[in-house]
Parts: sequence; C-alpha cells; structure tokens
Amino acid sequence: MNLLSRGFGETFAVFLLPIESEMGWTRTTLAGIYAIYMGAHGLAGVVIGWFVDRVGPRIVYTIGLLIYGLAFSLARFGTEPWHFYLTTGVMAGIAMTAIGMTTATVLITRWYQGPRARQLSPAIGIAYSGMGAGVILWIPITNELIEMLGWRETYRTLGIILCVLAVIVYVLPWRKLQLTTFPFSRFGGVLGDSTDGHLRAALQTKMFWLLCVIMFITAVAMYLVGPQLVAYLVSVGFDSTVASMAFSINGFLTVFGIAGTGWLARHFGMKRVATVSYAMSITACILLACLSVTPAMVLLALAILPLGLSQGARGPIVSVLASRAFSGHGLGAIYGAMTMGIGLGGMSGAWLSGVFYDMTGGYFLSYSVSVVSALIGVGLFWMIRESPN
Repeated sequence: MNLLSRGFGETFAVFLLPIESEMGWTRTTLAGIYAIYMGAHGLAGVVIGWFVDRVGPRIVYTIGLLIYGLAFSLARFGTEPWHFYLTTGVMAGIAMTAIGMTTATVLITRWYQGPRARQLSPAIGIAYSGMGAGVILWIPITNELIEMLGWRETYRTLGIILCVLAVIVYVLPWRKLQLTTFPFSRFGGVLGDSTDGHLRAALQTKMFWLLCVIMFITAVAMYLVGPQLVAYLVSVGFDSTVASMAFSINGFLTVFGIAGTGWLARHFGMKRVATVSYAMSITACILLACLSVTPAMVLLALAILPLGLSQGARGPIVSVLASRAFSGHGLGAIYGAMTMGIGLGGMSGAWLSGVFYDMTGGYFLSYSVSVVSALIGVGLFWMIRESPN
C-alpha cells in the first residue's frame, strides 16, 4: 500500500509543468495544490488512526483507495485552482494518509511484539521503503502517460487504476493475513480499551511534541526541495525526460536509504543515524543549488545520491520511537496525530517553495531555508532519550 500512497502523491512533480503551461497560473498557486495535499495528509492523521484502531485495515485501505481514485478522476475536469485544491489537494491528502504509514505502523507494531520486537525497526524501515519504490514505479509511468495522452487523460487513467485496486484490496483474505495475537472484530479492528484516553495522555508528554516538531521541521526541509525538483532541473537546462528520470532515481535510492535506516539504527543508534542522514540532505541541497551555475550530469548525480539515500530516512526512526513510547491499543490515533507534523511541515515547505520562486525567480532561497531546517532537525533529535530496546 505504501507503494501507492506516496507514489501517486509525488506524481504532482510531473503534472506541475503541463498544468502550468495550459493554465498559466503562478508557481505559488500551483505549489498551493501540493501544500493543501500535505496539510490534508497531516490533519487527517488522527481521524484515520482512530478508524484503524476500531475497524482495521480492510475498511481503511479500501476507502482510502476509492477516495484517491475519485480525486484523480475528478482532477481531469479541473479548470480553476480550487478544483485541484479540493481533488488532488484535500481528497488525495486524506487518501494518502489512509493507505500510508499511519495504518502500516499500527499493523507492524502489533505484528512485531514479544520475541519479534527486536525486528520492529527493520520491519518499519522496509515498510517505509515501499514509499520510495512507489516513486520509482509511478513517476516514469505518469511522465510517459502525459507524453502520450496529456495530463487530463492521465489523471483519469490513474483514477481507474486506483478504483480497481480498491476492489482487489477489499476481497483479500485479511483474517488469514493477520499475524497479531490481538483479537479482531468482525470488521478487522482490534478490540480493547478506548483509544481516547491514550491519546490524551500522549498529548501531555514531552516525547509526543518533540517527535511532532521533528516531523514538522524535517518535512519543511524536504518539501522545500522535492515537489519542484523536476521543474528546477528543467529550469537549469536539463530536458524533462532527464529531470523525471532523476526524480525516479531519487525515489529508487530512497528505497535503500529507508530500508537500511532500520538496520543501521538498531546497530549504531538512532541519533547517530539520523545525524548522518541530515548531513546527507544538507549536502544534497548545496549540490543542487550549484547546478544553477554548473548544470552538469556528474554534479546532478552527486546531488541525487545523498538526497535519495537520506530522503525519508528519519521516518522509520520516528515511527519506532513512537511505537516504543506509546505502544498499546491507542497507537493508531497517537501516531495519526503525530503525522500532523509531517502534513503541516510538508504544506509549509511546498507552499514556501512556490512563494520563494515567485519572489526571486529562482530556487536558492528554498535550498537555503531547507539547510537551516535540517540543522534544526539534527539538534532536536539529540534532545531525545533513546530507549535501550
């Protein structure tokens, strides 16, 4: 499911220029679409988490895919900014949360308990890597579809695919797939105490808010860069095919970076691994900024390598820290609430990237603020007390 959640969401990067060319809207207006998408993703987290705790994965995943499919199907009719704000913004953001890591974290945490608890960090890392794999798969496919069909028909095609997948997911034998020892209700949810009390207790802890702020500031750093990466590469002289391929390779590297994070964090400590990942993100931003002066393929490769390996690397670490600090029946609602940090940070970063472009006509300010945000993220990580587990 993670293969779909981020993979479809990140297609915005290749839709941006065709929509801009047809509509003639400012970059701030277009960046607002992605900003609203990320904001909806974050704000929907606590509600989606609450539903996961109560009705389980089948219903949540199915509804999420249907909403995603409807959002893309309706986007093809868009003629005004608010059409996209509602469809590929609000609707897609909610859907992405439903089929993404909020649901997956709850399931994996329940699967890896007792003797399997030591494998939790690698397991979450592997699940997160599916998000990067989704970018590898869907970005080049979407780019080719746009070249052949145009952006409107591409939205319709992707919408149909999502709706078909919703039916497939619904008919899967979920009871046979469950590995947890918790009793499940007839809808596939876990029976137990109310999650409301767990969420209220978590909101009173320093750990909850520290992880939220880390999610926020890290998302600001990364989404100042990611959503407009293809547009930036085209602006400095690379053709759209090379730019899209670079974005896909970035996603390909993300798979290894995220999957490896879980293993590395288990053996070398979460703070050290997080620090190295932030250093790689900062290096990538500096090298990307240099492309505006020297748009060479070698420099592009040197920039994409650390960007891909570090992008999303903090996610598995935060998920493991959250699952250890707030384990129990209320984890879905708690982790869902924490994803507000990602959503609001991504919204802020994506929107600011458009504002900065319209203000300066370039991307240097976006990369500069991204570097500062990453440095703040490093400092916040070192304020966390790591569990010995």
